[in-house]
Amino acid sequence: MVITNKIDTIGMSHTMDTTNKTKRRDKMDIVNTTRRKKSDQLKILESLNSRTHLAHAQQQYMINLQKGFEGEALFDKLIQNYLGTDRECLQDRLITYNGSTAQIDALILIGNTLNLYEVKNYEGEHQQLSGHFRRLKGQEFICPSVQLSRTEKVLKQVLNQWTETVDIHSYVIFVNPAFTLFDARMSDPFILPTQIKKHFEKLKNDQTQSSKECIRLVNKLQSESRSGEKYRGTPQNYAYEDMRKGLICSNCHSFNLKLTQRQAFCRDCGAQYKNDTLLLHHIDELTLLFPETKLTTALVYDWIDGKLIKRRIGRLLQNLS
Repeated sequence: MVITNKIDTIGMSHTMDTTNKTKRRDKMDIVNTTRRKKSDQLKILESLNSRTHLAHAQQQYMINLQKGFEGEALFDKLIQNYLGTDRECLQDRLITYNGSTAQIDALILIGNTLNLYEVKNYEGEHQQLSGHFRRLKGQEFICPSVQLSRTEKVLKQVLNQWTETVDIHSYVIFVNPAFTLFDARMSDPFILPTQIKKHFEKLKNDQTQSSKECIRLVNKLQSESRSGEKYRGTPQNYAYEDMRKGLICSNCHSFNLKLTQRQAFCRDCGAQYKNDTLLLHHIDELTLLFPETKLTTALVYDWIDGKLIKRRIGRLLQNLS
């Protein structure tokens, strides 16, 4: 059996099958903050990293995606802890105006003010230079306030075409407590780790009833934007035959699992799964990697290296059909 597919180093060049789950994510109720999910892009790279050999550049990009996801998940926890879950909020959306596209990490409506956040999970000591950040180890990169300014500009252009008027407050928030920035100015739109508590407590105290017009505006932004997954990079082929088969931990991606009649235990991270839940994870993984391939009991049995019986696999596939 030969099954091949193609990905991008920073995404996928193939067109994925649009699942109901993805559709539901794009149509989520933005009135409540929801738990962020890993992008398909990140899940594919993590799977390939476990089952085959990823080039160094791909591994580094996967690590950057993981760190970004962890930072955004931490930001979501901050929102829930300080502002609660009943909050008008957009997460991880792409907006476009006149050919210019920008990504919104988070946009929160407080009263009648839109609070725009660029979320960064940087770690270690950094110095701010003119238009750049520099890690004290020497690597320089563009200051995140530049990206924030671009996103704010596109957002204002989108809003202006709807003839809406609303105040926008923009911030770069550094959510990692192990981050230090030297030479920051008071005028910078930065929320440093030691300022997070004060910032959100102020927002909490400033909460007032949002107008129907502003709520409608946030809903329109949701419907007019799209999911923020990015696909670009150099293509790489991957083949079913080149992948290591077996059950892997959904948490740490280790093959070091102990199976009982009903459950699986990861010896490396301690995660526990019901066998049916673990099997569903692997069916989803197989579908994500090879969306054009028809799932059969024999294929799934081979994918998990025969670690669970065919009768269980067949029953689960039948329930999914």
